[in-house]
Amino acid sequence: MAYAGGVKSNVSPRRSWLSRLFRRLPAVAPYRPDPQPLAPFEQALDEGLLIARHGVTLAVRNRLIVRALRENKAFDETATAEIVDDELRRAAEEQRENAHGAEMLKARAGRSAGFADHAHDYQRIDTATLERRHLLYTALADSLESSRHDEAFVAAAAERARMDAWNDIGDNVVARLATRMSSVADEPDYESERPERLRQFLEDDLASLLPRDREKDGDSSDG
Repeated sequence: MAYAGGVKSNVSPRRSWLSRLFRRLPAVAPYRPDPQPLAPFEQALDEGLLIARHGVTLAVRNRLIVRALRENKAFDETATAEIVDDELRRAAEEQRENAHGAEMLKARAGRSAGFADHAHDYQRIDTATLERRHLLYTALADSLESSRHDEAFVAAAAERARMDAWNDIGDNVVARLATRMSSVADEPDYESERPERLRQFLEDDLASLLPRDREKDGDSSDG
């Protein structure tokens, strides 16, 4: 009589090497960044405005240096005030672009429910933070726009940029002169040619600095 029943075995079926590999991998917990305390809105706005205004002053300084060295233009209060106004406008536009970017991220995060895969993977839980960021960028842009009409700030920024530009240009000139003088002093004929250089300085260089009006007055008195 044939045996029709099944045989129960105590040996479990062998798993493939791939299934055994994944079975040994530890489970990775979803990314949950720790909540960070946020500074009060007014404090964040004041700090952001301070940084932005400092950046404006640096940009104005750089443009003044370019005007002086490349374009051979003297310092002009009206032109510098216009440069300050232009840099404030640029800074305000940059903050408005940041505000628009935060608004886009908030809209995208509102459609994502779950846990973030990395620090910049915003989810629905982050919409409040992104809204605060949008409001902060907008307030910064408004404050920078208002600074364009603040004559006291514009004048102070222009003066600060002028002083910084002058110091940078002066340091550069001094460094070049020091390099030039050291190279001249090292020349073998420095001592022997010194009297001739002194004569050229007195007769040519120094004479060229005399006002031409005096020369004309002297000529007219002789006649």
